[in-house]
Amino acid sequence: MKWHQRFKRMMTDEYASGHDREIDYQWPSPNFPIISIRSNLSYRQGKFHRPKVAVGLIAIGDIAVGLISIGVISLGLFSVGAIAAALWLAVGAISISNGLALGAIALAPFAIGAIAIGEAAVGAIAIGEWGLGALVIAEKALGVGSIGEWAYGVVVIGKHGFGLVPITEDLFYWFRRLLGF
Repeated sequence: MKWHQRFKRMMTDEYASGHDREIDYQWPSPNFPIISIRSNLSYRQGKFHRPKVAVGLIAIGDIAVGLISIGVISLGLFSVGAIAAALWLAVGAISISNGLALGAIALAPFAIGAIAIGEAAVGAIAIGEWGLGALVIAEKALGVGSIGEWAYGVVVIGKHGFGLVPITEDLFYWFRRLLGF
């Protein structure tokens, strides 16, 4: 039996035997939680149960809402999760923030991710006022393929810029002056 088959059997036996994996912890009290940890990890007969919402200054759960939130879906000042929305810092697969966003898809004034959209964007695909990445669409762009008013990289398209394959307005003006048009 291979290792993944043993692991699958162990996990299936663990969940199929009726072990509920529910976490419900609020400190100092449920009425005024400073720290709230709530999760519903139970799995019975092939069905997942409703996710629990954790609300508190520090919230950890399936859905977390708090100043510092960690969860599958998280909302707060600082958020970490698969889908994270925050005012200052969001880290997750899909992250949206008013400050800094880090993730596969990042939307923020300063965004870092595979697809980054913001005023300053760094990523494989970067869209914004300032951009750095493989494919960049920005006012000031630096990348392998750069499109913008000021574009620098290998293939550049824009008004000004420099690259191995420059398609810029400045290049056309230079050829026009060179050929005497």
